[in-house]
This record gives sequence, C-alpha cells and structure tokens, in this order.
Amino acid sequence: MMRRIESAVLAVLCSVGFVACSACGSGTGGTGDPGTPSGSDKAVGRLGQFFLPTGTPRNTANPHVETDAQGNVHMVYPAYSQGDAYYAWCPANCTSADKVKVVHLKTQGTVDNAMLAVGADGRPQLLLSTYLRVYYATCTGDCTQEASWSVTPILEHKGEREVSGEAFALTPDGKPRFVMHGFRSFGGVGSPTRATFYVECDADCQQPASWRTSQIANQVWQEVTLRFTRAGQPRLTKSQVQDNGYFMGSYAACDADCTSPSGWKEGELYTTFYGPTEAVRMPPTMSLALTRQDQPRVLLLGADKDQRNLIYSECDANCTDDSQWRAQFLLPSGPDGNTLRAGLDLALDAQDRPRIVYTANWNILVGSCDKDCTNADVSSWKLGKVEFSGEMQTDSVIPYNNCTMASWFLHHPSIALGKDGMPRVAYRAQDISGGGSGNTPPPGTSQCVAGPDMTFSRFAQLTTLTAK
Repeated sequence: MMRRIESAVLAVLCSVGFVACSACGSGTGGTGDPGTPSGSDKAVGRLGQFFLPTGTPRNTANPHVETDAQGNVHMVYPAYSQGDAYYAWCPANCTSADKVKVVHLKTQGTVDNAMLAVGADGRPQLLLSTYLRVYYATCTGDCTQEASWSVTPILEHKGEREVSGEAFALTPDGKPRFVMHGFRSFGGVGSPTRATFYVECDADCQQPASWRTSQIANQVWQEVTLRFTRAGQPRLTKSQVQDNGYFMGSYAACDADCTSPSGWKEGELYTTFYGPTEAVRMPPTMSLALTRQDQPRVLLLGADKDQRNLIYSECDANCTDDSQWRAQFLLPSGPDGNTLRAGLDLALDAQDRPRIVYTANWNILVGSCDKDCTNADVSSWKLGKVEFSGEMQTDSVIPYNNCTMASWFLHHPSIALGKDGMPRVAYRAQDISGGGSGNTPPPGTSQCVAGPDMTFSRFAQLTTLTAK
C-alpha cells in the first residue's frame, strides 16, 4: 500500500534536494512591469516570462494552461473578484505578452475556479465555477474574438455545490464532463450536501437542460483531477476527509455505469496535506496524468500528520488495488517538505516521461525524470527553476504609509508541454507588503497592515528542464 512506504529512499538533488530558497537571485531579473519579460530569461532558459494581459488592468487569480496538438498555448484565469474570467491564446513560441490574444468572459459572481480543456480539434472549452452557479463556455470561428464566445450558466446551485481542482475534462470525442461536490465549510469538512456528482453533456451543451447530473458518492470528493482513457472511460484522483480529520488521497476509475456509485472503484494512495492557516490556503492537492496506454501517474502533496511531503507515484495495471502502486518521495517530511507551498501539477511528454511543477518557499520549480522515476535506488529526478520570487523587481507603490518592504509570492503553478517537450507554465504572483516601521504614520494616513496589494496571473516558457 502506497501510504505505508515511508521508509523509501528519498530522491534528492545534491544537498538541497527539491528545495529552492526564497532569496535566490534576489534583486535581479525582471522589470516587474506587466507584459515585460525578464532581462535575463535567455541566459537561464526562459524565452518568455510575463504577466498575462487583461486588456483593461485588473487583478487576476489562479491560471490554468493547456497546449493543443500544434503546440499553441491556451490559458484561462479568473478575475480576482466581482466576476469574470479571461481566455488567452498564444502561438507555440509564446515569448512575450504582445503575442497573447485575450478575451474577456463575463459572469455574474466571482469565479472561484476557472477550468480549461482542449479537444482533439484544438478548440478550447471552459468551465467557470462561481459561488452560485456553473458556467460553460465555448467558441465558434475565431476563438481570439470575444464575439465568437458563448458563456452560459448551465447549473444554478445556490451556493450548495462546488467544483474544485481540475475536475473538468473532455472525452476523446470532445464531450464535456465534470465532477462536482457539496460546498465545503471552513476546514473542507462540513457541507449541506455531503455528496459528489458526475455531470455530463453529449450535445447542445449551451442548453442547461442538456446536462445530466448523477450522484456517485455520499461523501465529498474534493480537489478532483478528471481524465479520460482512449476508450472514453473516466479516471480521477480525489481527496476525502477521514474520521480523524485528515484527508486521504485516492485514485478512482469507472469502466461502465459511471452515473451510479456502483460503477466506481477506488484505491487509497496517501494522506494529503491540508493547510487552512497558511499565508495562501493549501487545499489537499493531487494531479493525475494518463500514459498513452492509459496507465495513471500521480503527483501529490502528502502529509505525515502535520508535516508535508512531495510524492510521485505510478501504476501500470489493476490500479484501484492500492498495492499495485509504487512511489518516490521527492521531498521528505520535515524541514525540506515544509518549504512546500500551494499548488502543483503534472504532465507527461510524448514518451510518457513525467514533468512536474510545484511551489517551494514561494518559488516555482520544475522537476523532470526520464526513467526509473519510482526507483528509490536511483537519483533519476532533475530539478530546474521556472521563476524565483526574489528575482522579480519588488513593487515600489505600497498603499500603506509606513510599510517598509514588499515581496512577490508565487504559487499555484499549472504546466503544459509544447511540441518541443518543454514546459509552458502559468502561475499566480501576489505582491504582499508589510514590515511597518513602528512609527506613528502621519495624520490622514493608515498604519501599515501586512497583506496583498495586487495579484496577477503570470506565464513562463522554458527552453530547458534544468535551468539554474
């Protein structure tokens, strides 16, 4: 059973393993201006590194990125508050913000989760989850034009349900599906509807009546990653609260009768970390990818009691039997694991080799492995950086009079691979100020209050997996 392999040898790089310090490169690199790549990008293997545009300036939240068969980049990122989201398209060589074409998608209510799937035809489909309803968005014609998009509320749940994680996906023939669960209270435990639902549409999906909702569990399966096999069978990872208050991460599969609980089989993997009191809240996080033979690969933020770790795992057959999984601890519990922050993601290249992104000390890191990826006797994983927060130019406009410092906090990365096999990574950058001098501010001004001043979605295109 995967959750009992705590004695596995750790896969580490040199003496620092998969950790990166928040001060690395401090004071160098980017200009800090939205849309401006860092001046040293080419030297460190990043051709493009910039804030994602919104047309009229606006704060944005956690982005999601995918690529199509031609290598073109598709992204979606929600506005930070008061509704709306943005779809962005960029060519395969996405090196600057002026190459990005952005579309403003309007909603009523703040988009808590913006999800994106790209069909075999290269066309994007979006699911936007707000606190009151779920929107489905598609385009016809030129998807870089706002007039080409239809954004439709397909489900009114009145705050009783929620779509979390990467729970939206397309079948091989392009039909949309998603997993929804009862709305979580603080702590992710209580819900007026302790249930999980499988939601599907086969045609006329801009019509709410075309969507079918089926309850598949009487528990809350949260932070789901949904994927489909070549035969159109759903596979997912999910986290579920246990009686002891901890969250168990599991893999679930359905081969038939997927609208019924009896159609779903699952196997436990490992306890997942939940950090409700972190500077950026950390939900129990897992990421799933399927090989060309439909074999699952999973990256998860694990937990040993209140200590966090980073685990990569594989299974080749009978994967709802948890004894069939093998795993590698990339970061152990303790000082190294406790550098982990919110967000991780997994993608497989054309040879089914894992490429991962994650957050450590508010930096975005990339990890890669070409073989023996769960062999504890071989240090087969390599580490590279996407961006260190200390390389970004700090903000000079601080709203509180006697705040003395400002820093960028990077988190919630999403990864997709280009035709060259190199990562395209989208992530969130929050500018946070604090460190009041202790002096009384001048009359008419406010005392320094630590907190975020602005938040933007950001993008980086890598040309190497091991850039330092």
